[in-house]
Amino acid sequence: SKSLIASIIQCNCPKCRQGTLFKKQGLFIYSEMLDMHEYCMVCNQKFEIEPGFWIGAMWISYPIVVAIELPFLFLALVADGNLIWVYFGLMIIAFLIFWPLMLRLGRSSWAHICIRKEKQTV
Repeated sequence: SKSLIASIIQCNCPKCRQGTLFKKQGLFIYSEMLDMHEYCMVCNQKFEIEPGFWIGAMWISYPIVVAIELPFLFLALVADGNLIWVYFGLMIIAFLIFWPLMLRLGRSSWAHICIRKEKQTV
């Protein structure tokens, strides 16, 4: 069976860890990045288990944003003159590049926190 971490990173179903959460696979999908299946195609788990369910994923995405942006912020704080704007620009570029990763990992992590893995029967 697939590990929890692998299932989160590969955006698999949190219950069976085989089906996919998103219609397009991968962490760096820029078009239709949040288009998700309503149910798992393998175990039929409903992903949005209540209205507003994905709002919780924003709390998971926040530390990912901080981890990506913090180095640029520190560099800007110690930089001189116009170099501050270079680091600020790089921070914006990094945010735009990693935006799909932040959103998808946030949703995948949130789903894995709220939906329990199916117990294997012998």
